[in-house]
Amino acid sequence: MWNVAQYEAELLSLCWPEMGEWEKWMHYALAGGGKRLRPWLAWLSYDFYTDQKGDWQEALPLLKAIELLHTFTLVHDDVMDHSAWRRGRPTIFKQTDENTAILIGDALLISVYEVLSNLQPSALPEVTRILSRAAYRVCHGQLLDLQLSRKPTYEVSMEDYMQMILEKTGALMGAALEAGAALAGAPPEEKEKLRKTGEEIGRFFQLQDDYLDAFGEHTGKAQGGDIAESKKTFLWLWAYAEADPEEKRLLEDEQLTPENRRRAGLALYEKLKLRDKGKALLEQTYQNLQKLIDTVLLAPKLREVGALLYNRKL
Repeated sequence: MWNVAQYEAELLSLCWPEMGEWEKWMHYALAGGGKRLRPWLAWLSYDFYTDQKGDWQEALPLLKAIELLHTFTLVHDDVMDHSAWRRGRPTIFKQTDENTAILIGDALLISVYEVLSNLQPSALPEVTRILSRAAYRVCHGQLLDLQLSRKPTYEVSMEDYMQMILEKTGALMGAALEAGAALAGAPPEEKEKLRKTGEEIGRFFQLQDDYLDAFGEHTGKAQGGDIAESKKTFLWLWAYAEADPEEKRLLEDEQLTPENRRRAGLALYEKLKLRDKGKALLEQTYQNLQKLIDTVLLAPKLREVGALLYNRKL
């Protein structure tokens, strides 16, 4: 059975009692909380494909490695976005500087492979390949995100955005399910279906995150942060498509301060009734996800995950 409190204790034990300054920042990044969704997915997959006889200690290196990898991406994401807050706490970037935050992120990534070395030798090559491929794809997704933010909106399609979030968020969730099954010795065709299902869970998660950025409460971030950073989310693309020429100019005005862009964008979203339209998209995406979940043997457990995500505060 998944025990998030036990997992938290094991994860934070990675940082030693006599920590130096940089190790304290690694500990700070890991201690940021969250649902620990990605290691939970890996555990669900591993435990299911071992017929609910999963060995916690056997799985633990994988579970730690996945959260280390995810935390690395968050630290670097905060640098790229110049974010001041993450999960209701000041970011490492905000408290130190850009170079220090980059190095802390690098150290977290290096730790992924140190932790993975504790896996049973027979599983190590495949699991390492799965997570390495996911890390590569997340970096690609982050690059796509940066590129889209720099393009004029008329050059960005909804397909561009959907591909970006599949790489940025979907890849690691897909890898979590795939790696858990690989550790359990699941057949290749099932691992492939799990990876694709996890990717779509991630896509739904990111769509929901982008919606919550504009319309959610208690997210730990400033409302409309994506607008301030000119991120081409689905809401931004919809707003631009329906905006009048002056509103289009305002969204794209490079001289506009981030705060003024944020306010103008949020007002435009409300004017265009994107709150309800966004909810409808999330509902349709969730229904499509349920159909995909039904294609894998792990479906009963993944429906629980879907319900948890669906009920995040809108």
